[in-house]
Amino acid sequence: MLDTRRIHLISCIGVDSELALLPHFLGHYRSIGIAPDAMQLILNTLDPDSPNLATARAILHEHGIADADVWIAPYTSDAMWARRRALQQARVAANDWVVNADVDEFHEYPATLETFLDWCDKRRINVAQGVFIDRLAPHGQLKPIAGEPAMSVQFPLAAEVQCALGQPSIHQKPGGSVKVMAHQGDVFLNRGGHRPAPDNPPIRFAFGHDLDRFPMLDRPVFRWSLPLRVHHYKWTAGLRETLERRLATPGVSPAGAEYGQKLLDHLHRHDGIALAEVAVAEPGLAPITHRWPAAIRRRARQARWLVATRKPRKKLKRWLGSRAS
Repeated sequence: MLDTRRIHLISCIGVDSELALLPHFLGHYRSIGIAPDAMQLILNTLDPDSPNLATARAILHEHGIADADVWIAPYTSDAMWARRRALQQARVAANDWVVNADVDEFHEYPATLETFLDWCDKRRINVAQGVFIDRLAPHGQLKPIAGEPAMSVQFPLAAEVQCALGQPSIHQKPGGSVKVMAHQGDVFLNRGGHRPAPDNPPIRFAFGHDLDRFPMLDRPVFRWSLPLRVHHYKWTAGLRETLERRLATPGVSPAGAEYGQKLLDHLHRHDGIALAEVAVAEPGLAPITHRWPAAIRRRARQARWLVATRKPRKKLKRWLGSRAS
């Protein structure tokens, strides 16, 4: 079995906007088997004297984390991902594993983390992607985050929001709702963490190819059938303020600016997420099947067929859609 000391968590926490998520985030990743001394975290703020920085450090100390990287600068996606790559290079060995998660992203794997990554190791898979499962409060309200109960109880609705509200788009594609959940230490990610950067060793994806290659990625029935999930607790009371601040920061990417403005426009119209305009899993997401290795292998076969046959998009959707279960 894979040694859990080889599994690292890398993340960046904006202490002035994401502090309420931090205890939940640390508790989740400790619960799935990541040791505190393998949590490689960045604390970001504009103000070196921010009281939230001291509070964040105290929370980390309570969880046994002592060596966080403090980043005093305006947030931009480019700068943050450069910081994450530097941290990975400094602290993670090439044959170790990295779990890459923003503070609002709670991963769900189909087995214990060490079992799943051991399965990947044995098959020389070095990148495992999943899809965002947007988590909403009842009625789509943007509720503040409380210390208790668990995030899954506070935000019980599983939905597909990003593709529904982000399309049509010039810059933002459905592939932006894909996230690399785990990768080996010699693999580095692009901005956003959706796929590996170009200058990497040969990539072997868990699903055979980049999930972005699947033409029905924007279909909720397909997304909810995948056995690798990123529960996305983005849709909270601080969302509007966060979007406004990031859109006003010099250096925001074209894709980030376009998508952020679409979300802001929606929030201004509805004062929350309008459930009638998104897809909600009713009565909820089905549990990940205990036959997950077969489910991943089936998707990999579909990916090989997709690339080999070059079938038209409509035919692919029909073929793959009939096998979504």
